[in-house]
Formats: sequence, structure tokens, C-alpha cells
Amino acid sequence: MRLSVLSVLLFILSLPVISQGVRPGNVYRVTVTSRYLLEDGVPTSRFFAVNQEIYDSLGRLHTEIDYNRETNYPGNYRWHFYDSLLLVRTEHYINEQLDLRAVFRYDDSLVAQESHYRLSGSDTVLTKRLIYSYDRKGRVVRMDALNSNGRRLYRARYTYDENGTETRRRVTGRRGEPEDNIARLDREPQYDSIGMLVFESVKLRMSDRTRKQNTRRYRYDEKNNLIELLELDGAGDQIRRIEYAWQTGRNRLQRIIYFDRDDNIEEYLARRYEIYLTNDRRQRVIDY
Repeated sequence: MRLSVLSVLLFILSLPVISQGVRPGNVYRVTVTSRYLLEDGVPTSRFFAVNQEIYDSLGRLHTEIDYNRETNYPGNYRWHFYDSLLLVRTEHYINEQLDLRAVFRYDDSLVAQESHYRLSGSDTVLTKRLIYSYDRKGRVVRMDALNSNGRRLYRARYTYDENGTETRRRVTGRRGEPEDNIARLDREPQYDSIGMLVFESVKLRMSDRTRKQNTRRYRYDEKNNLIELLELDGAGDQIRRIEYAWQTGRNRLQRIIYFDRDDNIEEYLARRYEIYLTNDRRQRVIDY
């Protein structure tokens, strides 16, 4: 039965993983993001899960599941593996097939190297290795992407302002595509009196040489939680607006509402927080 795949995933998570001495954690906390159906632009009481984040009792996010929005089938998911509290491997599955395995190597708690493996027949082969260099504040200032033979595919250099916001990126020597397809980035940020980002103008040149430019405005509540993101085009017209609602007592994200350029609701998402008190997951508590 296809709908039993979630149960299979959770069962596999309870098994030990010998490779690299890493074990996936137990299921303790689960955050469920649901999409409410709209009628005439208004959310109804009907909803379906679109994502689950599963944590163990140590707070480690070890499983993320994406549900198909047409069939509600959980075919895409990501598994995270840890050495103690350190993330050492992530596996990305698309339509229940391994798409990418990323393995992380650290130096003084910072990721020094990220190796990408993909399926080739029935085996996985190394396709790319990312080498990171940092400044004294722990920010990535250079990233070299190498192929399986150690030949450089491209190099990215990053520049930051005094607030730690990336303001400039340049990718050179491209024999491969950057992970986010950005070849050049220029950002002009503005901050309020306490250093919160309230405005930014971003210019991008993509790997295919297309150019993008937009501006974003940010609003926060009294606890400095982001409550609105307004994205504008070059003429100052709204492209999209996103509202974020936070729980008053727990200060956790509760709702995310997307609006189109005419300020009509495009998507209405709500988050639910659950706790499982026993390993058999029979005792579920909604953590309001």
C-alpha cells in the first residue's frame, strides 16, 4: 500500500546505521506544515500536510518529508546523520530514489569540505567536492568546487558588511554550475537603529547570463521576529508579500501567508508542533 511509506520511513529511522558510526535519532518532536485549501481567495477548514520536520530527543533534525501537493504522497525526503551533535551526512531522495548524498568534513566546528555523491547505475560516485575557506568571524569568504579528479570547476568569493550580510559574490572559472546558479551578486542593505535588516536591493546575474533585480522590505514585531517580507520589482510594484504570524506565548512561527502582486492570498500555511512521549509513537501531544 503506497500510503504506508511514511511508516516505513519511520521504521527505518529506528534501525542503527553502521556507516561512519552514525545513528539516526528517535522520533520525539515533529513539526507539521499544512496547506489550507482556498475558496474565492479565503482559507477553508480543509488542509493537507505539505512538510514534516522530525527531531530526536537531543533536538537534532534527522528527517524532512515533502508531500506531493496533488497526491499528498510523501515521495521526497531528506535524511540527516550526525556524529554526536555534528551533522556529517545528508541524503536527498526524490520520488523515493537517492538523488544526492552530501558528506561533510569539519575543521574547528566549521565545514571544511562538502563531498557530493550521486547514483550511477546501482552505485554512488563522487561528482563534486566543495572546499570552504573562512574569515576570523567564521564567514565563508571563498569556496572552490572541484570535480572527482580534483580539477577546479569554479571558485566563488564572498564579501560581507559589518552586520554580517553578504553584499558581494563573484564566481569565476565556471566549468560547472554553482549550487544556486548565481554567478554574480550585489546587495545594498539598510538597517534600523538596532541593526535589523529593513531594506535591501539585490542584483543577480545567473549562470545562464540572465539578470534579475528586485528589492525587499522587512518588518518585525517587538520581539524582532520577522512579520512581513515585501518583494518589489524595479518599478517599485509588489511582486509578492509574505506575512509571518508567531505564537504569543511560545514565540514560535505559527502561520505563513503568501500574497500575489494584487495582494490576493496565494497560499496559506500553518505549523503544528507535536511531541511523542514514547518510542512506539503511540502517545502524541500537541505542543501548543
